[in-house]
Amino acid sequence: MKKKDFNILIQLLLSAVLCLSMAGCKTGSNYFREPFADYRSDALFFRSVGQGNDSDIQRAKSKATHDAKVEIARNAHSVCHQIVLDYINQTGNNNNINTEEQFISVSMESVSESMVNVIVEDTVYKKNKDNTYTCYAMVKVQKSNVFETLENHLQDKKDINTELFKQVVDRVVNQINTK
Repeated sequence: MKKKDFNILIQLLLSAVLCLSMAGCKTGSNYFREPFADYRSDALFFRSVGQGNDSDIQRAKSKATHDAKVEIARNAHSVCHQIVLDYINQTGNNNNINTEEQFISVSMESVSESMVNVIVEDTVYKKNKDNTYTCYAMVKVQKSNVFETLENHLQDKKDINTELFKQVVDRVVNQINTK
């Protein structure tokens, strides 16, 4: 699969996940919050726990890892989207819809690319009575990796004020960390 086709596939997946989450669908992490309540995003990492069920233990792990990666991508995209909107407002281009769409597109590409660096920290398995397996996968990705990728992509596509961009990133991250 070519890189361009892969990026388009990831963008479509992210769009579908965002649409579902906006429609009020529950994400996988809502089903098992209690056992992994301490495993949350912090100042350094986006973190998530995914769940997978299957009769094959490796497929259960794969499903759990995929579920967690989708959740992280959704969260990272939401933060990048906020960064982009804040940056556009700071530069006074908030009335230019074309600029906003280009920036949002770049943020989706950046999140897709940074998902390659996701780290699977741990997996927990449980064998069910019906001989299927339930797997929980705890994954993380460095926030700095996501934001640096976003900045690099924006720099390639647009002439951005790097200093202002870093200030906006710091402000948005601080807002998130104080919630």
